[in-house]
Amino acid sequence: MRFPYSNFKNLLGGTSSASSVSVDAADDTEVVPPRKIKTGSAGASRTAGSSQAFGSHNAGAHRAGAALPKIILALLLSILSSITAAIPPDELEAIDAELHQPIAVHLINGRTIPGHSIDVSGNQIQVASSEGAGEIIHTFNVNEVRDFTIPGESYKTLAVEWIDAGESDNAMELLQLLYLQRVKIIPLLPAAESHFFIYYVDLILQSENPARAIAVSGILKPQISHPGALRALEDAVLDSYNTLQLYDEARPLTQAWLATRNPHGDSALGYYTHSADLLRSEDFAGALDTALQPIVFSMPHPPNKLAHCYAAAISSALGLRDKDYALILYTEMLARSLTWPKTDPTFDAPFKQFNEHLEKRNLNAEN
Repeated sequence: MRFPYSNFKNLLGGTSSASSVSVDAADDTEVVPPRKIKTGSAGASRTAGSSQAFGSHNAGAHRAGAALPKIILALLLSILSSITAAIPPDELEAIDAELHQPIAVHLINGRTIPGHSIDVSGNQIQVASSEGAGEIIHTFNVNEVRDFTIPGESYKTLAVEWIDAGESDNAMELLQLLYLQRVKIIPLLPAAESHFFIYYVDLILQSENPARAIAVSGILKPQISHPGALRALEDAVLDSYNTLQLYDEARPLTQAWLATRNPHGDSALGYYTHSADLLRSEDFAGALDTALQPIVFSMPHPPNKLAHCYAAAISSALGLRDKDYALILYTEMLARSLTWPKTDPTFDAPFKQFNEHLEKRNLNAEN
């Protein structure tokens, strides 16, 4: 999955612009402190921060972001213990120090409160500020908030530059730090924040960590509004559940995918997951019909997961004892420069059977 950065720039209006979001007074979402990786300097400059203003917001989406399924909350724990060292230590230390400066909460009365942790419960906000060796807890109504400033906004641009330069490890680590800084307050942030972090989901999938992709996607999805970004996120979640072989969870997602997509699109993911599911239940005819849809209707440029659809179609043909048709499909698959997918165990036994058929066929041809 790759959502072009040009689309993100349109959504964000640049990576340093202010955005508006409301706080629903009837909401019970909690905003808790960003997880601290290292100790940063509380008195350093905040010039790279972004000012986020409170404005109009969808309260239903806000609540949906808080009521996450237990599986997502459990999977999220894997993120918090998986920071790897890719960025050079000195540079990482400087980035980390800036990201862990306090978030500035600006009130309507003109007062600014620097908070190293923020909690939101109902219509009350609690901001914890350092005071000597201790802290002061400020409590006030959400309606008193004008906006707040989050440090490190300019690092979004750096992350994208690293992605464009092929420095995926650096980009992954930086996006992870940015995400962990904001994860608990994402339901309060503009949709553009969630749109941006689809980059993070993309890199997670490339690193073959589907459990983490599910956890992050569950946090982001309630705030996603752009159709292209939402489709990319839905693909990430479905692909992740399928890769984890959580087929009961993947099945309703597949049906929802098929209800809104068509075989002419740039992804054949739902046709693949559905045909593979039918294949596992030995509904070979149904699996073949499903897998053939994107194969027949796809454009010259193969959509994502088309190779998996070919594998499902070939496997289904073998299940129907039509080895000649399986060979035709395999020949066509190779002609389109596609290779047999080796990441789905559903296709292992059919591929072994097909190779044995090819060996016998070649042996007979030689004789």
